[in-house]
Amino acid sequence: MSDRPPERTRRFLSSVSEGTRERLEAVGAPIDEVAEASAVLERCFRGGGKLLVFGNGGSAADAQHMATELVGRFLLERDGLPAIALTTDTSALTAIGNDYGFDRIFARQLEALGRRGDVALGISTSGSSPNVVAGIEAARERGLRTIALTGPSGGELAARADVVVGVAAAAAPRIQEGHLAIEHALCESVEVLLARQPAADDEASPGRVLAWDDLLALRARWRRQGHTVVWTNGCFDLMHAGHVQSLEAARQLGDVLVVGVNSDDSVRELKGPERPFVAADERAAVLAALRAVDAVTVFDDVSPVSALAELQPEVHCKGADYAPPGGKPIPELPIVESYGGRVEFLPLMPSRSSTDLITRIRHGDPAHAGH
Repeated sequence: MSDRPPERTRRFLSSVSEGTRERLEAVGAPIDEVAEASAVLERCFRGGGKLLVFGNGGSAADAQHMATELVGRFLLERDGLPAIALTTDTSALTAIGNDYGFDRIFARQLEALGRRGDVALGISTSGSSPNVVAGIEAARERGLRTIALTGPSGGELAARADVVVGVAAAAAPRIQEGHLAIEHALCESVEVLLARQPAADDEASPGRVLAWDDLLALRARWRRQGHTVVWTNGCFDLMHAGHVQSLEAARQLGDVLVVGVNSDDSVRELKGPERPFVAADERAAVLAALRAVDAVTVFDDVSPVSALAELQPEVHCKGADYAPPGGKPIPELPIVESYGGRVEFLPLMPSRSSTDLITRIRHGDPAHAGH
């Protein structure tokens, strides 16, 4: 096995000075995780997203410092980068603290300001500051990528953030010094990387259509982080409000929602030679754009049994028409139960189905199709 670092890490190291690399090593910063955080921020800014950063006390000062370096400049002359410290608006902080409690001061702002494509970065030396943990949880619910700067254990944030950068130091002041070195390294790296051409991404990010191997690689990381993966699948030939409602319900059952889309050949086998009306890559792209969906993959089999056996999501979702005692059979149930997963049933919206929609269109009632 090669000892060569991953491409993402090599790219990060090439974007910072030798002095920065030495400081990161001196403060006990995990280089691979810092590189991953850098890659997440680069993708965010390239995609038009913003950084929302927050913490308490000295970490609040760090949040403001980092946001300032990005909005202004760190070393290079370049366009300003959108970064907001959630620690500066005293009116919002006191109003939210008074009305909802201090633990909600960051979560409420993230609910209001965060959008898919943004990044939330929480700073906590212990990794367990309740308002930082709540902020990261709120960000994930909104579909943001999340980064945590913590101490050596990671605390509660270790199981909640997408990227956990823990400084290997015992005393809080030494951890804070490490955080500052990491924040500066991220600012330096992002400035340099944004001035270059985009890299071929060595890690698929949520909200995208993923090849099966890329999805399995992400699944391994989600497992290490203790995330609950939810899976649902279908043809999704003509999307309608019922699909959106079911997917939003599925997303509430775990930390990550993966949607499997039947390939064109498998849809023909399931629905007949005239289907699908929409090609698989287009169906997958529409699903990936939904706020509730974290990842989409196209699979070739008529049944999801093989996909479930390999991916092993903690939760497999079916429509309420499969619910016992009188529901339709679930061939994949033994597979899900064999690895310790469970099946959940999603609500159906009355008179909403692709088949019903197609029938109404064929009968010349497009204006009322789906009603």
